[in-house]
Amino acid sequence: MIPWMCGVTGGRVGLMMSPESGCPKTYPFLPFAIDNGRFQAVRQQRDWDEHGFFRIIEKIKDDETTPLFIVVPDVPMDADGTRKEFDRWCPKLEDLGWPLAMAVQDGMNPSDVPDGIMAFIGGTTAFKQEKACDFIDQCSFVHVGRVNSFRDLKSYDLLGAGSVDGSGFFREGYSGRNFQNLRRYFDWTGGGRNVSPTLFEKYQ
Repeated sequence: MIPWMCGVTGGRVGLMMSPESGCPKTYPFLPFAIDNGRFQAVRQQRDWDEHGFFRIIEKIKDDETTPLFIVVPDVPMDADGTRKEFDRWCPKLEDLGWPLAMAVQDGMNPSDVPDGIMAFIGGTTAFKQEKACDFIDQCSFVHVGRVNSFRDLKSYDLLGAGSVDGSGFFREGYSGRNFQNLRRYFDWTGGGRNVSPTLFEKYQ
């Protein structure tokens, strides 16, 4: 369903992989990114699957495909912890030659994002709503996480986000609420009022 939606939207729907998803099949035409899975681990109160994260990376290397970005391991809801984890993991991932994203949390600012690194806006909903515009204005590329409603899809489009992700756009099929939000969004963008971000389905 996701490859089909990618085709009918001109490549604007892609796949967000994580340790929970394993590594679904990639296609040359399908945009994809790699999440580190830390947020899901914290939410489910379990240890982070570091090996699963690197299994995806190794699989992608074997496939000779390139993700739009990899989210460098972070500490969800912890700005200081995220800065330290970024400094620890970034050098290990830079050698891949793939774009990297820093998962910014409450209390962080655009100045925390190093040059040449994308900003992945995590944190609380209030933080995203308050700070997204600052990051979009000052960072080279911004991805916004956990975007599912039509209102939020439209809002982050108008702000100029480069991409967003949501969980379950397709989980309930064509009649599901989230898919209908997605369909409304693409109907709205047909008027030419958008900056055309890439929309990632959170594959779980």
